[in-house]
Formats: sequence, structure tokens, C-alpha cells
Amino acid sequence: MGYFLPEHRGMLRMSAALAEHIVAKETRCDVRDLYDVRTQRESHEEEKEEGVFAKLVMLEPEVADMPNLYRVCVQDSQVIEFMRTRREVDLPSLLTFIMTHELVHIHRFATGKASFFETEREEEEIYVDNLTRLFLAKNPLTGLKNVLTLLDKLEAAPLYSFTIFEDDRRSYNAYL
Repeated sequence: MGYFLPEHRGMLRMSAALAEHIVAKETRCDVRDLYDVRTQRESHEEEKEEGVFAKLVMLEPEVADMPNLYRVCVQDSQVIEFMRTRREVDLPSLLTFIMTHELVHIHRFATGKASFFETEREEEEIYVDNLTRLFLAKNPLTGLKNVLTLLDKLEAAPLYSFTIFEDDRRSYNAYL
């Protein structure tokens, strides 16, 4: 099991900032103050999970009237193992994909468009994956195509068709 080195932590911060910008631009909602990020080394035992790149945890607010806060717990060992066996993917692009995905979840939970406790998690994952891919397609990054192509090979991408995502009176026309 490997953990991120300090320079990887810097890449994670950079990727989180880029993901914040993309999500804010596409949703007109700033999620910057609604979350924090921990690596596997910094996470508590209940924040660790095998088989995922990141685990999203909801934190209870310290003051009752404050909004819920979220923690993105990046699973270093999963990311490192993925990178070790797939050299065509670069770490900043993969981290940007992971963080954009998690921030789209946070946006949806914070705005009431989805429930953190939703029982239809698979549908929510498909919806968020579609939005993540759409947002990243509209804000292309070098290396991201390799990440998406590889992820599609490993696990079938959600079913795409002529789909309209309705989100707060704004439509995202996705022809993916």
C-alpha cells in the first residue's frame, strides 16, 4: 500500500482548485467552502474504502443552522495502484477527474438536487458521471481524454443518448 508524497499532495490541491473552477463555472455555484480533502494517510479508519478512488463523507455542522460540510477522502493506495499499472494516465488529469466528480456530488447535495442518503445511489452515480464528463468536455484538459478512454475500457460508461440534464432552470444538452 502506498501513500501520496508531498508533491502528490500539491497536485491534489491544484486539481481540486481546477475542479472547483470548472464546477463553479458550469453550475454557477461555489462549493469551495463546503468541503475539505484528506488523503488516505490523513483519513480516519471509517473514511477509508477499498475499490474506490475517493470516498465522500458528510460532516455534521458545528452550528445547527450552518450547511452540511463534506470531506473528500482520496484513497491514495487505489490511485497509486491504478497509476502504476496504467502509465498512459497522468496523475493531475486523474485527480482533476476525481475531484470534479466529487464536487458535482457536493453541489447536488448542498443545493438539494440530490440526497446524500439517497437509496438510488447507482442512478445518482450515473447522473454525476454524465455531468462530470460533460463539464470536463466543455473545459478540456490535456491528458483527460486518456483518463476517460481508459476508464471506459475498464468499466462501461453510463448509457449515453440524447439526454438533457435539467438543473435549476438551466439545461445541459449532452450528446455524448
